[in-house]
Amino acid sequence: MSKSIDTKPETKTLETTAFDELVGEDIIAFLFAHAPTKVISRVARALTHYNRAPDLIGLDEEMGAVRLIAAEEELVVAIFEWLKLNDDKFPEHRDFVRKFKNHVVKLSVYPVIAQFRFILGDMLKNFSPGGLEFISWSAKPVIDGTSIKLAIYGAKGEEIFRHTPLAVMISQDETYGDDVIPSLLADLEENIRDSRNLTLKQFLLERADYRNKLLYATDAWGQIVMDDSLEELIGMFKQTYHDLLWVLVILIGAEMPSKEWGLVSQFIGLYREVLIKAGVLRADNTVSEIPSDLA
Repeated sequence: MSKSIDTKPETKTLETTAFDELVGEDIIAFLFAHAPTKVISRVARALTHYNRAPDLIGLDEEMGAVRLIAAEEELVVAIFEWLKLNDDKFPEHRDFVRKFKNHVVKLSVYPVIAQFRFILGDMLKNFSPGGLEFISWSAKPVIDGTSIKLAIYGAKGEEIFRHTPLAVMISQDETYGDDVIPSLLADLEENIRDSRNLTLKQFLLERADYRNKLLYATDAWGQIVMDDSLEELIGMFKQTYHDLLWVLVILIGAEMPSKEWGLVSQFIGLYREVLIKAGVLRADNTVSEIPSDLA
């Protein structure tokens, strides 16, 4: 549907159907109702890129792919904007959000999100909350007034209880909190090595460089660079936008249990380690420099 988006100093009408179909019209309405202008403007830019990409199928496939990548980056910056505006609620993040123009920084977020999605999906399949060990249950995020909660349902679809989706922590064996981050990093490196035959740094730099190759390619070379058609890429990016939108909505609508405990703390810890591996940050959290063509 079309929504009137306040992007001061003017109000624009934006077709939101493409994002509605990914996470639900009610979730997108919640996002635009509760996010500040700086966040909304980034989401609106991402949606504009996504809406226009299909028009380039068969006409300019490389530029269509660039629009898809730009949409991903805009959603990442929307998350950064929320972190900056709520600095007192979240773990330290100033070292990377101030590098929001760096393509490696932006394009390193989703691989970490995908790793968390994989882990949490496995946890939900093999873990039962206390008291639910012997019954069939399911969970899904729901709008609860002005907040987002995780609703737990019984076998017959009856709601049992709700809680904040951020009050979750990944553990491995007897390892908890930030102590699990080295293991998460090793798993991510192994997954990339097995699936792409690349180191983590090579993979992240290649992601950023791929955008540049598409942007500056000639028509002939561009067809060689793109292994997938634009139509195929649009299908692939749907999962990316789905996950980034849910991350943003949950950050905006869910209560943070603690700055130093829980899923957000672990995510930022792993993401920072990924940026150190990519050469964007140093181990002491100071900013490093990468080749200017990837910045």
